[in-house]
Amino acid sequence: MRRWLLSLSLLALLVALAACQLADPAPEPLPTLVDIAALPTTDFLTQNAPPVGFDVVSFDPLDRTLSARLGWAYTITGEFEGTFADTGEPAEGDFTLQVWADELGDARRAILEVEGLALAPQEYVRLEGVRLINDTYMVDINGQCSAGDEGASVVADLSAGQLIGGVARAVPTGHRDTVDDVPVWQYTFAPEDLRLVAVRGDENSEVHVEADLWVAPGANAVAWFEASVDVTNARVLTAERPVSGTLYLRYDLDLTQIDARPNISIPHGC
Repeated sequence: MRRWLLSLSLLALLVALAACQLADPAPEPLPTLVDIAALPTTDFLTQNAPPVGFDVVSFDPLDRTLSARLGWAYTITGEFEGTFADTGEPAEGDFTLQVWADELGDARRAILEVEGLALAPQEYVRLEGVRLINDTYMVDINGQCSAGDEGASVVADLSAGQLIGGVARAVPTGHRDTVDDVPVWQYTFAPEDLRLVAVRGDENSEVHVEADLWVAPGANAVAWFEASVDVTNARVLTAERPVSGTLYLRYDLDLTQIDARPNISIPHGC
C-alpha cells in the first residue's frame, strides 16, 4: 500500500510537471564566461558551416521535430551527486527515460526509472506507459496495470521537453562530427535561450549550467544534448527536498532508428 501511495505521489508531480513545462521553472542560469580568444573565426565557420537552413536553429522542446518522422527512439539519462540542503546529508540519484514512437501508427511507449530521494519522493520507481491512438496504459512498479486514466496518459507521453526542456535559439560553433555515419554539428546558445525544467527553484536558489548541443541536419533533429547543472538549494526532477550539488543530464537520439517504426503493443500485465 505504501509503494502504491508513493507512486501516486510521483504521478501527481509528473502531472504538475507536464502541465507547467512551458513555464520558467527555475532561476535564470548564470552564464559561462566566454573566452574571446577561443571564439571561432569567420573563415573557420564558413569552412565548417552546416547545410543551408541550419545557420540558426530552435529545438524547444528538444524533440520538437521528431513528430514529422515515421518513427524514432531516444534515451534520456540523469545523475545527481550532492547533499540535501536542509540537513547536509549526502544526496544522490539517477534516472533513465526511454521513449519509442511510431508516428505513422500513432503509437508511443515510455519507460521511466528513477532511483534516489534526490530526484523523487521515493527511493525507487519504475513506470511504463503506452499510447495506442486514443488508448493509454500504465504499468507501475508492482506490475499493476491501469488503463485510460490521467496517470497512464502522462507516463505514455513523457518526453524530453518535460524532463530536460529545450533551446529556443542556437548557432553553430563550426565543429562537426559523425555519429552512426550521420554528420552532426555542434551549436552554442545564450543562457536565456535554455529552458531547463529538470530543476525547480525559488528566490533562494542558484543554478549554473554548462551545456553541449549537437544537431543532425539530415534528420532535422537534436542528435544529443549534454548539461552539467550546479544547483544550490533547489529541487531536482520530482523530488520533495531541496538539494545542492551537480546534476548531469544527457539526451541521445538513436540515429539508426530515424524513420524506423518500432513494434509497440499493449504492455505485459494489461
